[in-house]
Amino acid sequence: MYIPTNSYGNFDSRHRVRLGDASELMAAVPALLGFHPHRSMVLIAVKDDGASVGPTMRHDLVLAGERIDRRAGSGTRATPEMLDVIGYLAGYCASENIPVVMAVFVDDRLDRAVRSPHLLDVEALVRELVTSLATFGVQLSCALAASEIADAAGWWSLCGPQLHGLMSDPASSPLTVARVLDGYSVRRSRTELAETIAPGPENTVRAVAAEIARGGRAGRRSRADELRSVLSYVARAPYDTELEPVDIARVAVSIGDVQVRDALLALTLGDDAGFVEEFWVMICRVLPERERAIAATLLAFSAYVRGDGPMARIAIDAALEADETYSLARLLDRSLSAGAGPELVREVAESGFACARECGVRLPGDPFGRR
Repeated sequence: MYIPTNSYGNFDSRHRVRLGDASELMAAVPALLGFHPHRSMVLIAVKDDGASVGPTMRHDLVLAGERIDRRAGSGTRATPEMLDVIGYLAGYCASENIPVVMAVFVDDRLDRAVRSPHLLDVEALVRELVTSLATFGVQLSCALAASEIADAAGWWSLCGPQLHGLMSDPASSPLTVARVLDGYSVRRSRTELAETIAPGPENTVRAVAAEIARGGRAGRRSRADELRSVLSYVARAPYDTELEPVDIARVAVSIGDVQVRDALLALTLGDDAGFVEEFWVMICRVLPERERAIAATLLAFSAYVRGDGPMARIAIDAALEADETYSLARLLDRSLSAGAGPELVREVAESGFACARECGVRLPGDPFGRR
């Protein structure tokens, strides 16, 4: 589950989706999520009295199909998994004071012209949504379905007036354009998004591990030197995307210091946050497991701050897979799972300026300025 994924993003306040235009709304879904959903249920919050979209929530679509034994009971076609998800999301909407949501179902097994078991399952989920949301005082304004999100792909309504049409080109969606201009891609699938931080070549990881061990024997530098070293590598990242193992090892050793790591959290608040995030993507792919957990957590923190729930979730999972005991990753995991908004982690990021000062370094954007 991913919540929220867009309402706190940098481009949300500058670009609007006309909610009355279902074709444009459907085309904007990949930009709202950061990837094209497949076999997914997506809930999109409506804010500003219907003028724009708010938090966007997605979950894998688990349908019973022809398997009657997978249904939650004789009175519904919904699976137990989806009933739990709907209940959770309804409660989340209430806790965030979201008055209205729209639902989008994307599944290649759906066809408007065929009353298949899967379509009947989705229609049952819409009814469950209406009931559960109403319990919390939340309205479902519309429910739309499509077999895929693509240019000229067909969509249709699942409740209310029987509407249907063809989607606009997702690549031309104003939100997609804004996301790209902000330095972030829209991936073809969640799997493709996860592959961006998959472990890299084993020989590179081994070479970096050897350099880390060698650096450990050489002794530690001051925290100021460690922090300045990482900052210099981050500054080079947009122009030098292939660091040598010895350079990557220096970064790994530096972020292993908690004070240095916490200082780096403040970089998520600067104008170059996108470059910083790309740096953590590059670094975490070629680090041994212990250090990969740290870099993946820094990536997760950055994604969380900008409201990108899917990337934050993928990075958190990567961090915990590398080191299930890593405390900061576990904290982010609990926060994201509980639906805590980015403003919570932004407060933590602001404390990074003080950590940097304690290291003897003043970061750009430090509210206390220079001495």
